[in-house]
Amino acid sequence: MKQSLNPSPSNLDKLFPFELDGFQKEAITALAERKSVVVCAPTGSGKTVIGEYAIYDALEMGKRVFYTTPLKALSNQKFRDFQDKFCPEINQDKKSPVGLITGDIVINANASIVIMTTEIFRNMLYQTPIGQVGTSLENVATVILDECHYISNRDRGTVWEESIIYCPPTIQLVALSATIGNPKDLTNWINQVRKTAPGIDLKTDEVSLCKLINSDFRPVPLRFYFSSKTGLSPLLNQKQNALNPCLKSKGQQNKKRRLKREDCPGLMTVIRQLYKQDLLPAIYVIFSRRGCDQSVQRLDGLTLVSPEEAHTLQYNLLTFFLSKNLPLQESLLQAVQIENPLLYEPLLNFLSNPSYDADLFDCFRKDGETKTHLFQLLAKNCQLVRGDQLEPLTRGIAAHHAGILPVWKELVEQLFEAGLVKVVFATATLSAGINMPARTTVISALSKRTDSGHSMLTPSEFLQIAGRAGRRGMDEVGYVITVQTPFEGSKEAAHLAMADSEPLQSCFTPSYGMVLNLLQKHTLDEAKHLLERSFAEYLAQLKLEPEQRNIASLTTELTKVDVDLAGLTETDLFTYEKLKARLKEEQRLLKILQQQAEKTHKQEISPQLDKLNLGDILYLKGKQLKSSRPHLAVLVAIVPGSGKSHDYLCLGEDNYWYRVKRGDVVDISGTSLPLNLVKELNLPDLDILPFGKSHKGDENFVKIRNQISDHAFSLKIAPEVIKQQQRVAQIQEKLDSHPLAQQKNPTRLLKLHRQRLKLREQLHISHVKFHKLQSRQSYYWEEFLNLIDILREFKAFSGYEPTTLGQACAAIRGENELWLGLVIMSGSLERLESHHLAAVVSALITETLRPDTWTNYLPSQEILDFFNYSDEEEVSLKEIRRLLFQSQSRYDITIPVWLELELTGVIEQWALGTDWQELCKNTSLDEGDLVRLLRRTIDLLSQIPQIPNISSYLKSSAKDALTKLKRFPI
Repeated sequence: MKQSLNPSPSNLDKLFPFELDGFQKEAITALAERKSVVVCAPTGSGKTVIGEYAIYDALEMGKRVFYTTPLKALSNQKFRDFQDKFCPEINQDKKSPVGLITGDIVINANASIVIMTTEIFRNMLYQTPIGQVGTSLENVATVILDECHYISNRDRGTVWEESIIYCPPTIQLVALSATIGNPKDLTNWINQVRKTAPGIDLKTDEVSLCKLINSDFRPVPLRFYFSSKTGLSPLLNQKQNALNPCLKSKGQQNKKRRLKREDCPGLMTVIRQLYKQDLLPAIYVIFSRRGCDQSVQRLDGLTLVSPEEAHTLQYNLLTFFLSKNLPLQESLLQAVQIENPLLYEPLLNFLSNPSYDADLFDCFRKDGETKTHLFQLLAKNCQLVRGDQLEPLTRGIAAHHAGILPVWKELVEQLFEAGLVKVVFATATLSAGINMPARTTVISALSKRTDSGHSMLTPSEFLQIAGRAGRRGMDEVGYVITVQTPFEGSKEAAHLAMADSEPLQSCFTPSYGMVLNLLQKHTLDEAKHLLERSFAEYLAQLKLEPEQRNIASLTTELTKVDVDLAGLTETDLFTYEKLKARLKEEQRLLKILQQQAEKTHKQEISPQLDKLNLGDILYLKGKQLKSSRPHLAVLVAIVPGSGKSHDYLCLGEDNYWYRVKRGDVVDISGTSLPLNLVKELNLPDLDILPFGKSHKGDENFVKIRNQISDHAFSLKIAPEVIKQQQRVAQIQEKLDSHPLAQQKNPTRLLKLHRQRLKLREQLHISHVKFHKLQSRQSYYWEEFLNLIDILREFKAFSGYEPTTLGQACAAIRGENELWLGLVIMSGSLERLESHHLAAVVSALITETLRPDTWTNYLPSQEILDFFNYSDEEEVSLKEIRRLLFQSQSRYDITIPVWLELELTGVIEQWALGTDWQELCKNTSLDEGDLVRLLRRTIDLLSQIPQIPNISSYLKSSAKDALTKLKRFPI
């Protein structure tokens, strides 16, 4: 319904007949103050309301609004939504305020509200010097960038950055993004870009700076569950901050054992769990098209809709296919008359009067086979859908992926939104902004196949998919189900469910089109300044700043250490430390030699231990004695020990009692004290006497102690030990005479020296890291200059001025504008008929095909000759392509140079009028891929008439090819 209200914040209840959330009110208040906003909020939280307010506000002022999206499908959906919301219900003659531009489709381009892909918006901005408002942006008050997190997309990110950099800063910007990890970085970068736009004076110009609206509020909170063969269990604990304890593996064995596929829940098991818990409708995410289609077939015979819903589905499907399609009505009636005559009359009556209560539906209720047969005939006779897609839809089951016809996908989306489809098996592309809210999202696996192999989902990817769960105003909670697989379980699922979104990264990459378009309007220095304003450069600068601070801090610390070590040479410090280390090593070797010699001597005296007598003088040393030097002692008593061995009770010359074992005796003097003197000693209580050194003897033992000392003897030292002791003494002498030994605290100085070496190493690492980051900063500019050199090499530039070829390349939108321009401007296309032109164009935009791709339509000889033709004056296009590859490789440029001839026969046959179903039968391409190929071909063909200096024949031929290709269902 069209609104015509004053969109001030006080009238929000009239614009939006529901209670707005806090972040929505905050954003709307900022917009009412003519500020720009960056809104980061979870999927499904209602960010579109903010964009709609901006539209109301602009319309109230008599201004225009551009609404950009990353995908054509999303642009088409927004176009339908906004037509319903903003188009007048009365006065049908009045022109619609809503327009659409997506490359191959242009509807009402001068409307007040124009929905477009971000690429189209960027191309409009190319036509105007940066910071200025050109004719294409005349009277535009606001630009809404939906799904702004696509700035991290490898293929599309550069377009988003360019759009933000080139957009006049006086125009209000509404950037709507899913939850990201660095929303402040994005906002601060946009504001920096707007403040530093060429020709902008912040004192006089009204620059619309961004306010960040960052919210984690989810109107329908998510609850995570885990599906196993035993049933559905909460994935997280009650506080939602850890894995549910009930799901933790029991024991180490279970933790390491990989589950077999039969131990994991099958598709039917999961669907039954959903149905039993009343969790439908659900989006069931499977990361392959084939997997989605196979899942639909596995539910053969399962009906998920009620009889009333089935009736509504049947009515909607029949009217969708047959309304206003007389040829299909006639062919279906003829088929029914032959194959099911009893159904002919009810079908004819329905077609004459398509009533919801028609007798046809009674026939369906009475005989399910009749219904199945009719829809199979319908699929067979129309060019829109296969029978294995249509019949399951009548039971509430559908697939949704890029291999399906777009018009069929749109129908599935509408029926799902109406609650008539209960399960949609979809690839991850469904999470990219398409409005299909569900009660439940099932994520079949936590990893998927990527260009670089199999990899786990990122937290952002997981949350994007999970965010589809929960319908506002219908569900109190959105359910997210992860499924046990042989490779991933509850632990991995819980990690993703609790993880924070990763920060936005820049995928900024210069292209030929960027170089040509910038240098048509700007000098080389101005172009460099523009590249320095990219998000990539901004993030690089953010990383540089802490590294610069770290370098400054390390330099200051190093200077302080240098002051403390002033007057000392590096050589002195180094040699002293080497001597200390050598001394330590030689002392270690000495200890080993002493231990070896001691062990050998013990073995030598072992036989003598059995002949010991009381009063014998011994040397003791062992673990229990806790001394590095042997103790002189007299044997006082031989007492029973453990096992067959005996213990020895000795009195040391230090007047302490020692209880030792055989192994503690390291030498025997061969002399003894008088036996009577020993027997006069009062022995300690042996029952409580511990091993090793014990208590002190009394004063009466002084006489015997002195006699022990008189019998002291020199221990025998092994020759190798003596030699090592001399070596240690020599090194110690060198240390004592070293200049550093004359300092007050050599140990502290050495510690400072080590600290200085460590600081120098850290400083070196920081410098290397800093220079790497700096080189990344200049990388984009170097690539920009390399692209200029290649363009000059192929005569698209003369100096910094685009030539005729360069002007043509600048007008082209594609992955490799130079290659496209070289072909289009070669003059060779003048020899082709329109259907051959379409085939050639398709070869230039077709990406490298899968090895299993096939078609029965081989490339025609005209197409093969076209790329191979050469004469004395010009080389073939294949040779030009080889030279371009060679040049790009020399400059390390990785822009693709597509030339895939295998499918040119398919495009040619379609241009010659081949039937759609016939075309599909003769190629392995899915219908959706075929539509995409044809639409991309149409997109480039539609650009040809707009390219400057193109011949009238080529313009006419391109228009004729467009007419031939634009047939249903394209």
